[in-house]
Amino acid sequence: MDEKVTCELCDGNVRLDDALFDEQAELYFCDLGCFEEWADENFDEIVKQYRQLHLYHAG
Repeated sequence: MDEKVTCELCDGNVRLDDALFDEQAELYFCDLGCFEEWADENFDEIVKQYRQLHLYHAG
């Protein structure tokens, strides 16, 4: 039996083997289009997380 997960954006069921997984947010997406649309809708939070993980003072 194939395990199914739910896409964070469209609530569609997708096979775990076919899903995209965001390990930072621990969310599943059925395809890149759903991820990109979700990212557009959550841009401020994504920028905040990116800043915390990747930006630092160089000097």
